[in-house]
Amino acid sequence: MKNRTHVILFALTSVLLFAFMLQQNTGLFHFKALNGVTEETPKPKASYATFVDRSLQDSTEAYLKQHYGFREPLTRLYNQTQWTFFRYSQVEEDQRITITRDNWIFEPWTVEEYYQSHAYQHAKDSLEMAGIFEAEAQRLLEIQQLLESNGTHFFVALLPGKEQICTEHLPENTQYFKEKKITAYDFYAKRLNELGINNINLAEWFMQMKDTVDYPLYPQTGTHWSNLAAIYVADSLVNYLEALGDINMHNIEIGPIFQRTLKPDADLESLMNLIWPLKKRPNMLAKASCDDDSTALKPTLITIGDSYYWNIINFTPVWDVFKNVPYWYYFSTVYFDGDIHSSKRISDIDVVQEVLDADFVMLAYSTVSLYKMSNGFSEALLREIKQKQELPTN
Repeated sequence: MKNRTHVILFALTSVLLFAFMLQQNTGLFHFKALNGVTEETPKPKASYATFVDRSLQDSTEAYLKQHYGFREPLTRLYNQTQWTFFRYSQVEEDQRITITRDNWIFEPWTVEEYYQSHAYQHAKDSLEMAGIFEAEAQRLLEIQQLLESNGTHFFVALLPGKEQICTEHLPENTQYFKEKKITAYDFYAKRLNELGINNINLAEWFMQMKDTVDYPLYPQTGTHWSNLAAIYVADSLVNYLEALGDINMHNIEIGPIFQRTLKPDADLESLMNLIWPLKKRPNMLAKASCDDDSTALKPTLITIGDSYYWNIINFTPVWDVFKNVPYWYYFSTVYFDGDIHSSKRISDIDVVQEVLDADFVMLAYSTVSLYKMSNGFSEALLREIKQKQELPTN
């Protein structure tokens, strides 16, 4: 009886090991890929030298950790067990997300921003920080003045951060006790108006209406504004462009609101790679369409900004409202310029000519991203304009 048990256990172990090897080498079963960005570990190459110095063993171990069979379901099972029984997430431990007691998730740098510590990532003191902001504001003013003479309308959209709007869900401050600094938002919200730089303060608007709207402005486990909030923002931007350019544009029509959970609503939660989603309040959504005004103009809008703009692109009929909507993501990658299904580097386009051909140019940055307002766009544009002498400079 004892020998039979040993044989059975040996057989089961052999089958299990063989199954892992079979899955690893053939991919016989297909599983949903794990969320998040993982640096690919190359397959090790055996040699006498790598065997002797043990680098072969180390590289093989690292490769197998990333490529063993059934990795996806086993990783999710492990993560779910850790969360269910110990309320532990490796993603939080790695400081890629911050999970609060009521299961709200924030990016750690947004929590730093709220507690006045994020500025220390960009300058050693308030004086240096203010100098950086002032230099950028002066460049933006010069750009606005230059482009106005060309008939291109330039403006800044100050976008809200989740930490700004959902303050009641932030974790208690137990680690940020540095001297209070001026924040990028506080500076630009005041200085843009003082200099007469065109701007729309959507962050202020969100703060004013957060307690009056009947839909969430931010999803509980996502990083960006909710899909419905993005639709209302797009509608407000159209109204602002009509006033700024003194033109008539197509209006965005918003349909009935309904409940639905979409992947962008839980982009931070998805990094946890759990089997079952966290319990959370469902988000609200509506379908947006465009009116059929035959007299409406369809201008070209260039947007230089952070990832908040994606929800506007994905959930509003921008292709019906605008002639063209190039998205210069962090002034690095160009999307929706010509072929909407491909992208290119900012270095592959003529920035000056693109700007001069546009009707509107918008800088759209949320609170944390404002520390690097325009991501070098202002410096690059002014430098290239002066080199090409396309427009008179001050």
